[in-house]
Amino acid sequence: MKTTRRQFLKESAKLIASGIVGATLLDKITQADQKDKDINLASKRGRVKLRQLGRTGMKVSVISVGTASTNENVIRYAIRRGINFIHTSIGYSGGRSIRAVGRAIKGHRKKLFLGLKVTWSWDSDDALNRALKILGTDYVDILFFNIHNNPDRVASPKAKAAFDRWKKQGKVKFMGLTTHGGMIECMNSALQTDWYDCLMPTYRLESREDYLEIFEKCKKQKVGFVAMKTGISPDDPDKTAAILKDKQITTICRTMRSMNDVKQYIAASNRRVGQVRLKRTNELAKLSALGRCAMCGACTMSCPNDLAVNDIVRCIDYYVDTMKDINIARENYADIPSSQNAQMCENCGQCESVCPNDVPIRHYISRAGRMFA
Repeated sequence: MKTTRRQFLKESAKLIASGIVGATLLDKITQADQKDKDINLASKRGRVKLRQLGRTGMKVSVISVGTASTNENVIRYAIRRGINFIHTSIGYSGGRSIRAVGRAIKGHRKKLFLGLKVTWSWDSDDALNRALKILGTDYVDILFFNIHNNPDRVASPKAKAAFDRWKKQGKVKFMGLTTHGGMIECMNSALQTDWYDCLMPTYRLESREDYLEIFEKCKKQKVGFVAMKTGISPDDPDKTAAILKDKQITTICRTMRSMNDVKQYIAASNRRVGQVRLKRTNELAKLSALGRCAMCGACTMSCPNDLAVNDIVRCIDYYVDTMKDINIARENYADIPSSQNAQMCENCGQCESVCPNDVPIRHYISRAGRMFA
């Protein structure tokens, strides 16, 4: 009988609690790691590698900068170390992030690729013009349409018409999709249209098997893949290296808060991981996923009150607990319409019944309601 991912996580959690895993799996893997000669902490060059982003022809660094932070010196340092792709939005950190990017890339634009998230009405050119002015550039390389839990909107002719209008104006080059809810459905919709040159979903190593079909389609259609919100940290180089083992993943987009973060992510991207360590990393990723939000969007799509459940959970699980940034959490929560926020939850439990990772969703919703009331 085939074991489901949910069953695997539950059984693994029991093994951890009983101590069996520590004795039979982790100890053996640790011993084997000592004999693994195929592990290298960083390349001798210490610079980030490049991969081609699908059919765009762009050679993009395998580690890229996501600018939820506002430290322009860190962005400049990343550029000096060879990171050449930066993704931003006019909404990050109340607009402070995009202004930091504009200052940091001054004098470097020709050697960089910029991604910009569409968070405005597709009928208006004003926000795009304002973003370009702040960035000090005439165009962005990839314009990412920000769509979650709505495959029909992904395939809306209005999205393509807006992109074509801006491309004709010379303000954008390639069309992308960013999504952190109902991701598989949204990405499949994007691939069916063949409009999108790049996908940028939430991607977690423990959910890799859910993405294998998407990877194959991207390879066939030559569509780039940017992994965001990966849940990795500078102190977890094995997970970074394991994600980049999939050659279909062009780059991992990460917020970097210090120059040390930049160094560690680049070192991790150059790390050669042997099969034993890779197996351990994948197993531990699955174990650690238990109780953590994968941002799949199943909860939102099941909510009888149409709450933005995974957005609410993200504010706590990702921004507060993982990134340790309550200010960004508060700003993201403020963007959720009042009719869809935590105060409207009736505690029915439908969201938890469909969650593949057994996330205590109602607990997160309650925390958000108290923290951001």
